[in-house]
Amino acid sequence: MEQTDEISRFLDFLVDAILIVDEHSNIVFVNNSCVKLFGYEKEKLLSLKLIDLMKPNAVKQHDVKVNNFILNKSQARAMMSRSIMPCMHSSGEGFHARISIANIEFNGAPCGIATIQDYSTVQELIDDLRNEATTDPLTNLFNKRHLETILEKQSLTILDSGCLGIAYLDLNGFKAINDTFGHDVGDQLLIEVANRLTQQLRSSDICFRLGGDEFLVLFTINDHQGYEMEAQGLAHKLHDLITMPVNVEKLAREITVGVSIGIGILPHDGKELELVIELADKAMYQSKLDKVPYVRVSECDSL
Repeated sequence: MEQTDEISRFLDFLVDAILIVDEHSNIVFVNNSCVKLFGYEKEKLLSLKLIDLMKPNAVKQHDVKVNNFILNKSQARAMMSRSIMPCMHSSGEGFHARISIANIEFNGAPCGIATIQDYSTVQELIDDLRNEATTDPLTNLFNKRHLETILEKQSLTILDSGCLGIAYLDLNGFKAINDTFGHDVGDQLLIEVANRLTQQLRSSDICFRLGGDEFLVLFTINDHQGYEMEAQGLAHKLHDLITMPVNVEKLAREITVGVSIGIGILPHDGKELELVIELADKAMYQSKLDKVPYVRVSECDSL
């Protein structure tokens, strides 16, 4: 008992939150930092099980895993594959914690001891940095850097569908709007275009702003036999979405912008995504020259 008391006093001085559980995941010890982290009174914490401190369904069969860890006297390690555990404060608010566990004998019984660090702020910073790196700050669409990452790693889930549509878009008359009404009106127009794309297209379709007034949409083709018809339908939908008038409060009037669209289809127009995007870009310029809503890669004479 003296040894247990010494351990308890020592753990209470630590800055990191510490809790100890028995083989049934009952909490048998918490230090002062743990009380502060979770917001419960110490007596309340000692009446809970470990799973009560986690978000519901965060970990399946967690009691069994803890039991096996303690009985098998497993080596100390971080919990979860990325060592991040979704936890719950007494207020019901969730937070991310970084947790590592080890074996310890406490009150004469084999137990598990967990070191818990609030990881929310760090995780939020990581998420913010990731978003800044991959998202266009004006429209909140993915940016060119994210597209380059996809092309480099071929890390696009919808490639697994076997048939992928590529729509390369360039706004017509956008420069004139910028020059006539100012960049703030131009920005409002770009934001409205982005909102229409994200709100009206399917959740599986991925939209990018590549810079200026150029956009890219990657969309799954569900009908592999009628892929031409499906791509044509998407092209018409994109044209209608973008050319609808935009109400500008500052001007107390509506403005409209045109769009030229190049449509490519993987793998029918090429085996590599990067190549088909380049061809769709050229088809878009053909659409602009011919003054037609869109041009399919296969219909473009200059390719």
